[in-house]
Amino acid sequence: MNKIFYPKLALQNIGKNARNYISYMITCVITIAMFYIMSALTCSAQLDHYYGMNEVRIFLGYGQWIIGIFAFIFLFYTHSFIIKRRKKEFGLYNILGMEKRHIAVVLLYETLYCALISLILGLIFGIILYQAAQLLLIKLVQTQAALSLPFSGQAIILTLILFGIIFFLTYLSTLRQIQVSSPIELLRGSQAGEKEPKARIILVILGVLCLGGGYYISITATSPLETVGLFFLAVIMVIVGTYCLFTSITIAVLKLLRKSKAYYYKPNHFTFVSGMLYRMKQNAVGLANICVLSTMVLVMMSTSLMLYVSIDDQVHTSYPRDIELDIYRPEPEKIPEIKDYVNAVLEQNQVTPQNVQCFYETGLVLVQDGSRFYYSDNSSVYTDTNIAVVNLMTLDDFNRLAGTGYTLDNAEDVYIYAYSGSIDSTDITIEDMTFHIKGFTEAVDIADGPSKNLSDTFYMIVKDMDAINTIMDALFAEYMYSPVPVLFYMFDVDGDSQLQLDVQKILLDAVFEDGNAPVDIQGSISSSAEAASSYYTLYGGLLFIGIFLGILFMMATVLIIYYKQITEGYEDQFRFEIMQNVGMSRREVKGTIRTQVLSVFYLPLGMACVHTAFAFPIIARLLTLLNMTNTTLLLWGMAITIIIFTIFYTIIYALTAQIYYKIVSVKSRE
Repeated sequence: MNKIFYPKLALQNIGKNARNYISYMITCVITIAMFYIMSALTCSAQLDHYYGMNEVRIFLGYGQWIIGIFAFIFLFYTHSFIIKRRKKEFGLYNILGMEKRHIAVVLLYETLYCALISLILGLIFGIILYQAAQLLLIKLVQTQAALSLPFSGQAIILTLILFGIIFFLTYLSTLRQIQVSSPIELLRGSQAGEKEPKARIILVILGVLCLGGGYYISITATSPLETVGLFFLAVIMVIVGTYCLFTSITIAVLKLLRKSKAYYYKPNHFTFVSGMLYRMKQNAVGLANICVLSTMVLVMMSTSLMLYVSIDDQVHTSYPRDIELDIYRPEPEKIPEIKDYVNAVLEQNQVTPQNVQCFYETGLVLVQDGSRFYYSDNSSVYTDTNIAVVNLMTLDDFNRLAGTGYTLDNAEDVYIYAYSGSIDSTDITIEDMTFHIKGFTEAVDIADGPSKNLSDTFYMIVKDMDAINTIMDALFAEYMYSPVPVLFYMFDVDGDSQLQLDVQKILLDAVFEDGNAPVDIQGSISSSAEAASSYYTLYGGLLFIGIFLGILFMMATVLIIYYKQITEGYEDQFRFEIMQNVGMSRREVKGTIRTQVLSVFYLPLGMACVHTAFAFPIIARLLTLLNMTNTTLLLWGMAITIIIFTIFYTIIYALTAQIYYKIVSVKSRE
């Protein structure tokens, strides 16, 4: 054969299948551009010169390989739709005398054309859009980083290697399908039906157990760090349950509809039920894919967006005052001297502290059993559900913070402020020491940070420092347990973020570094301005990745829907032609399509909304680790995301249903 024959035939084949190949190559171009942008940002060492950007580049690296893995799976998946449609074409070539090795050469040229066009356009768009993506990232993380060059040799090489491998493997996969099939099988490949599937009870039970187990974990998991591990287990169980239930329950429902004579024996219902039932294995997987991807979009977009929107709330939760000075293990008799020195430093620098809180606190991490609290060296607020924090505070400090006038006559009497949790008793026992609860206080604003949101927290107000020392000595003698007492000195300043950073620097130098403090002071100093900058860096990077992955998953959802409609349209074309020839009108064809959309294709969206609703409790607990405690905001964010996605989903189905209708419709005979 002429050497030009194969390349020319390959171009003609792509042209004849333009509808399928154009959408496939658009997908490739977008995926390549996104991978290049993420890789170029990850490889941009220039960003390391700016505060916090090194951490952001780590997140971008994770996002880069998530896109790479997803591209590998998804491009294989979409390419399989094209090959299924073209099996008849390959079979015809084989029957006309073209050997399979010749078909392999044609496919090689087709793959090279697709790869070359996709890679060139993908890299061009990636380089063009890189600056816009970089500007978005810098805006989200609120840094002053300068823009780096859009051309990254390392990112281009990574992109060429990854997608070169993907295109090569799709080519090998296509060859395998052709080699193992006979010409007759290839001719019937795109129209081959399936035997009527069975609604296997094992899959039903497995699906119900997995889905119920995943939901149960989400609702009942309480310990924040324990929730991290359980979250991934719940995700896996829900995904497995989704595939099992779509494969089994949908078949059972369709069979029940077929048994209902009032429903089944109507033209649009008959065509819909009979057609869907015989290829439900394939449909169920596609619908389950749409459901899982939709859930990913809803959870990822709502969570990353709400984390970013709620940064101010998170900063206030973590740092209730603008400046926080923590002094570790101060000698009680030296505390007045330390406070006087800090006040003198502030006065010398003309800083007037506002909303000052200064108190001495010792936090005990104990196991709670009713009103009894005891120490366990294997316990942690992050992993155990029965752990509570008991903060010891003197009566004088508490009265000053709360503006109260409580009194305690002896060391055995205490007051309890239950920030979270409860004690149903008039006594509280710490190890073998029992104290009488003289009363429970009302809610008090104590600005000691976010750790009290991770577990049940109680403030135990004792008579004086001697009472605290008695408890501490007993715990140390029995368990060598010696928690760190902290003197908190916190206040607001009348100024912007820069003033906070300046005051933080002044106190850092004067208290900890220049050696002029009257006593040796160990501790730390922080500001809400510094925390806000860190939060914007962290959550801005997460939101940037969330936007990229959200776009990628939404594109995948759209393409699955699109290819599903096209594939089923061609498969149903002959059936609908027969039905129209025996009297089915165009209006009835449209009615069948409408029934198919409403009865089946909205099922993945409905299930995705159910998954998202059940995921809310465990996501809300996970976010407490990131100091986001505003569950109302998260709930609203998820609700708005679901509404927007539903509108988008409806538009896509309306458009693809029209494509399906155009494929299956034939002109009515005059």
